[in-house]
Amino acid sequence: MAKARIMIVEDETIVALDIRQSLERGNYEVIGIYSSAEEALEVFRKTRADLALMDIRLQGKMDGVEAADILRRRYDIPVILLTAYADEETIERAKLTEPFGYIIKPFEERDLKTTIEIALYRHELSKKLKESEERYRRLFEDDLSGDFVADRNGTVVACNQSFVDLLGIESLEAARGLDINTLFPDSFVRQRFWQDLHHLRKLKLYEISLRSTSSRALSVLANVVGYFDESGEIYEVKGYLIDTTERKRLETQLRQAQKMEAVGRLAGGIAHDFNNLLTVIIGYSSLIEDKAREGKPVERDLEGIQTAARKATALTKQLLAFSKRQILNPVVINMNDLVRDLDKMLRRLVTEDIVLTVYTGATSPYVLVDPSQVEQSLINLVVNARDAMPKGGRIVVECKNVELSEAIPGATGDIPPGHYLRLSVTDTGVGIETELLAQIFEPFFTTKTPDKGTGLGLSTVFGIIDQSHGYVEVHSEIGKGSTFILYFPVTGQDLPRKVGETGKEAAPGGSETVLVVEDEDAVRALVSQLLTMKGYRVLEASNPGEALLIYEKLKDEIDLLISDIVMPHMDGHLLSTRLRNINPDLKIILMSGYPAQTLKDKIEEDSSLPLIQKPFEANAFMSKVRQVLDAS
Repeated sequence: MAKARIMIVEDETIVALDIRQSLERGNYEVIGIYSSAEEALEVFRKTRADLALMDIRLQGKMDGVEAADILRRRYDIPVILLTAYADEETIERAKLTEPFGYIIKPFEERDLKTTIEIALYRHELSKKLKESEERYRRLFEDDLSGDFVADRNGTVVACNQSFVDLLGIESLEAARGLDINTLFPDSFVRQRFWQDLHHLRKLKLYEISLRSTSSRALSVLANVVGYFDESGEIYEVKGYLIDTTERKRLETQLRQAQKMEAVGRLAGGIAHDFNNLLTVIIGYSSLIEDKAREGKPVERDLEGIQTAARKATALTKQLLAFSKRQILNPVVINMNDLVRDLDKMLRRLVTEDIVLTVYTGATSPYVLVDPSQVEQSLINLVVNARDAMPKGGRIVVECKNVELSEAIPGATGDIPPGHYLRLSVTDTGVGIETELLAQIFEPFFTTKTPDKGTGLGLSTVFGIIDQSHGYVEVHSEIGKGSTFILYFPVTGQDLPRKVGETGKEAAPGGSETVLVVEDEDAVRALVSQLLTMKGYRVLEASNPGEALLIYEKLKDEIDLLISDIVMPHMDGHLLSTRLRNINPDLKIILMSGYPAQTLKDKIEEDSSLPLIQKPFEANAFMSKVRQVLDAS
């Protein structure tokens, strides 16, 4: 595919050059950099671009908002607005230009690429929608729309074949005498239609929902003319109906694509903040445990936990609004053992009128998964099964092996051939309607009442299984229950770690000098205190720039760098690279609260630097420090 051609309209040369470098690294073609809207518009007439990155405040008489409006109206080009600040009036003006995105400066390179890709995708869908609308208009002009004439009561007296086909009527003869009032889905839509027709007399490109004679839902664009007698009463109605059901489906697809992208990005950021809070809580808890044994005061540590807990409470409410990206810690487990160990908890989740049966007969039970996340998935499925049986019933949980010789349909795509461990949950509940099966894994979609469901249970299950390289299959029939099947690839490893195995022995300390770089004050303070209590000398930096200055002065004294990965202006991986250029023997540990998928943009694939995932236990953290320092 050809590279997307992008023009940059930015009057700050350094910012423009930085954007250009980012675009070229992203395999885009930059056709030019322009400091004023007038210059950009003049060049655009001769050299068309696929997309424009437009700063709001520019040199010259015209600002970026006005230029964006011209590009949209005259040339139908997607525009992404750039700004470091904007007042409310400017923002309202900008909305009228219907930009394809906003980027707040300064920004991350991946955010720029994501926004551009979404803009190009939206523009392509928008073109398809406009082409679709144009086709409908041509059909109307060629008399291929569903035309009808009705009397004052709404009885059809004449119509064409397109009207018959649109509404699924058997024949033209059967259509004559049809009451158009029966086509409306409810009384509210019917009353609004007649009120609008009385008031406006002509309804031009009127969007309305109808139902065919077989009750199929239709989205219709209508041109309707009412003819009125001397007393102001309608005596005849002429209508021209265009089926826009497919166009509405495309619009829904576009909105879904935008929603899912927003959900993923927002949830990833919130998860990062939440993991920082958990790191503080877990760390201070460990400090309190140690100090209590030594008779030292713990008031300050308790205050730190309380502050973090309050922040976590507020953040949890936000998390319920978004889909989340799981942080997985996969190990090889025996799925038979996991299900048996979870048996008692599952029985406590169901009511007395539900019979729960568990079968664990997998002959090759070893899979590479995060056990806690699989437990969460199984619990979610059993709770859903329970809720589907308000009058009681039976739930069967089964663990066995299957060999797929060919691909089979899954919930969101085909399941390829292979050797799998099959974990299924079957209930005898109310079942799920066939047309809803394609939606049940979407975030926020739920058939439960608001007090019983958030719409995140099944989307969480799908996210966990998908990240575990597994698959989901669903079978359901109204009145006969549902079966959810999880497929996990069987691993060849036969020496699995036991679920829940942790080390409690105290981690050794040391006397080396450690440089800690972390932009979150609470996490930095905790890490420093953990190290100090074990005898280490600690140097703190709140950002990479400060760390570079400290290292320049004390590089001969620093034995270990501990750095967060995601920080403003410079990430921890780049910082470690720069310090390694100065001292190739420098020991380094990276930390992060972001999911592994997000970190792929920050850490090179061949990076061998040790990584500690937040939140972490104090002993595990200190053991990692000692391990890295002792490594040759």
